[in-house]
Amino acid sequence: MTPASADPRRRRGLVSRRQVTLGLGALALLGAGTLAGPRLRLGWRADILTGVAEMRPVRLADGSLLSVGPDSAIAVALSHSERRITLFEGMVMCDVAKDATRPFVVATAGLTATALDTRVEVTRNGSLSATGVEEGQVRVAIDGQPADAPLGAGDRLSVETETGKVRRGRDAPTRVAAWRQNLLIADQQEGGNVVAQIARWRKGRVLIADAGLASSPVSGLFDLSDTDAALEAVVKPYEGKVRHLSPWLTIVSRF
Repeated sequence: MTPASADPRRRRGLVSRRQVTLGLGALALLGAGTLAGPRLRLGWRADILTGVAEMRPVRLADGSLLSVGPDSAIAVALSHSERRITLFEGMVMCDVAKDATRPFVVATAGLTATALDTRVEVTRNGSLSATGVEEGQVRVAIDGQPADAPLGAGDRLSVETETGKVRRGRDAPTRVAAWRQNLLIADQQEGGNVVAQIARWRKGRVLIADAGLASSPVSGLFDLSDTDAALEAVVKPYEGKVRHLSPWLTIVSRF
């Protein structure tokens, strides 16, 4: 008779610990596997893909300059009547070359920004689509419906695509696309969307295992060059914790 079988209580304790270890390992493997599928699908649709923490300048044939943010995917279509950027994930800052005959359109889930000659940012993080204007004017449509008025320098507009909630605000134009300086500025954004943006600067997957944390409002300035500190700062006001189960999986939760 082995020591473990001689004491059922001890045996149950050993099994319980083993189950926990196996469960965490399976979750880590699942997190690693789920990274590949969506990224591979985007690879078929996107013309430009950036890696984790990578920022890339892209000069278009019309002279416009794109600053593509980390872990982002975009498609480019230039025609005789329109210049169109489709943002699938991530963020892009567009320094639009003047062309009165061809509007410059940046489209992402639930939101479309149209400009002729301007500097405009469009982002898609989690379920939040947003745009901000550094210079010039931009016409915005939400789910195909034009907004009440165009956006000018310093104006911001966001739409939560799961709920349809639209927010409009204003800030200094110099704070548009702060991610170019490895900074994240959040103003009452849902925690899940803030974490999604921070995760673009971090290898592996970041999962929020608490719906309350994901929906809690977050405001502040976060340093994206230190993702551990940024994640902890997001959830600390709500007693959340950040746990690294493996190099490719981080869990955010209240337990």
